[in-house]
Amino acid sequence: MPASSTRVVVVTGGSAGIGRAAVERLVAEGARVVTCARDGDRLAEAVAGLPGVTAVSADMADADDRARLVEATLAEHGRLDGLVLNAGLGWAGLVEDMPGEAVAGIVALNLTGAIELTRIALPHLLAAAQERGRADVVAVSSVAAWSQVPPLTVYSATKAGLTGFVKGMRREVTARGVRVHTVNPFFVETEWLARGHGHPPTSDDDARGRLSRGVAPSRVADAIAGCLTSPWSRTVAVPRWAGLARLGEVTPVNRLLDVTLSRLAGRVREQARRAVDARVD
Repeated sequence: MPASSTRVVVVTGGSAGIGRAAVERLVAEGARVVTCARDGDRLAEAVAGLPGVTAVSADMADADDRARLVEATLAEHGRLDGLVLNAGLGWAGLVEDMPGEAVAGIVALNLTGAIELTRIALPHLLAAAQERGRADVVAVSSVAAWSQVPPLTVYSATKAGLTGFVKGMRREVTARGVRVHTVNPFFVETEWLARGHGHPPTSDDDARGRLSRGVAPSRVADAIAGCLTSPWSRTVAVPRWAGLARLGEVTPVNRLLDVTLSRLAGRVREQARRAVDARVD
């Protein structure tokens, strides 16, 4: 049986996209899943018919909701073996054009929310590792964590911060049986852009015209499931070739990007505006 079988795994952001695909994949492998999303109705629709799934309406940018998610997991199952940090927001555009509330919301969910949920879940993950030999944290990051480019500067900063957190966590808990992973996708066919600009789809039908271009969410879900069965902590790019984004931080490539991309700021702004308009109108 897969290592994720019969384990209790929390997946944030399970109503659509990567989170929804991850819930379906883990359930298929026999895991008992607790998942959350801000839209409780959409979440209930997404997990309807999936055995062993508990749905919790919760916002991972909210401290009370984070605590409630962990409490609901323990009340339902009495333990926690895995945590998939998937919930996230993005915003496409230049920093000078961003509303302050957009900056605060992205940081609160992508970085603070992920760190704080891990913090309150950690005692239970460590207990699971001691009792059953392993526990896992999987952070859904982005290739933007490795190469920060406009129009995703603030989003990239949160994912780079998440990468730093994961590296530090590995050095705290690896010897105690907790594996800490990142899955770093390239562009994924999700509602990410529409949600980040305040237009979350209300149904699957509504979402079809708002999806960003990219790989199927199921490919990212496969990587998440692979981390939960790995004998060591992993950093995985999806697709694999997307790991080349790391070269963006190598001198002299980074200096070339500094000069070249900054000269294209006006064009980047316009392309971002068009991409957003196509998904929110």
